[in-house]
Amino acid sequence: MASKNYNVVAFKVVLHCICLAVANSSDLSYPAVFNFGDSNSDTGDLAAGLGFQLIQPYGQSYFNASSTGRFCWLIIVVDAMHMPFLNAYMDSIGLPNFQKGCNFAAAGSTILAATAASLCPFSFGIQVSQFIRFKARVLELLAAGQKYKKYVPAEDYFNKGLYMLDIGQNDLAGAFYSKTLDQKLYDQGARNFWIHNTGPLGCLAQNIAKFGVDSSKLDEQGCVSSHNQAAKTFNLQLQALCTKLHGQYPDANVTYVDIFTIKSNLISNYSNYGN
Repeated sequence: MASKNYNVVAFKVVLHCICLAVANSSDLSYPAVFNFGDSNSDTGDLAAGLGFQLIQPYGQSYFNASSTGRFCWLIIVVDAMHMPFLNAYMDSIGLPNFQKGCNFAAAGSTILAATAASLCPFSFGIQVSQFIRFKARVLELLAAGQKYKKYVPAEDYFNKGLYMLDIGQNDLAGAFYSKTLDQKLYDQGARNFWIHNTGPLGCLAQNIAKFGVDSSKLDEQGCVSSHNQAAKTFNLQLQALCTKLHGQYPDANVTYVDIFTIKSNLISNYSNYGN
């Protein structure tokens, strides 16, 4: 029971922190959300795409949604916007409704193109291609008549909607955010971009277990110092690129969300948020 209470409280704390982080630059009043990313915001895409059989609760205990991620930021954001659960693009089970947007994120995805050895074939470029096909198909259905209107976004939602991007931790050592893919989304009408930085990778249990045997490699939080430093370096470059995007697309709104600080605070002060 204590564990469940901790997760519920932590969920509320993170929701509050994210809302504060964007309060000055976004009013969270968008008609639709189009999300791209990895396990941090996967709501079932990889499981549906590769036919995974997930053992419950896989997110349902605390978020009332099928999330393959750890803290699914997408669910937090749509909850703050009082929007319904955002269905995964690949998931055809359960009569998905895409009127308020679509989620293309897949666990294990990368910015770099996937290879035969990749855990996930749905890299960022594939997700953008899926979005372009999604938009084209939606416009075809809207042109066919009113009967599909309650299942798909309105045409103007594509330039009024919020485009969220949370990807990069799976290929941190590789190329950073791709301008070519930015341009493709922009050309499709995207004007509101919400871009997460990466969290403290050195605090992931799998990294601590593998690289934290030598305590000298751990920081004061018990996390792997080198991994967190790599994350900070990545985030500095991503933040600089977000600033550059402001100048490149003067009619677009680009919001940089500091997930690293939010997660680090949650880890450092966990005792303040539950038993």
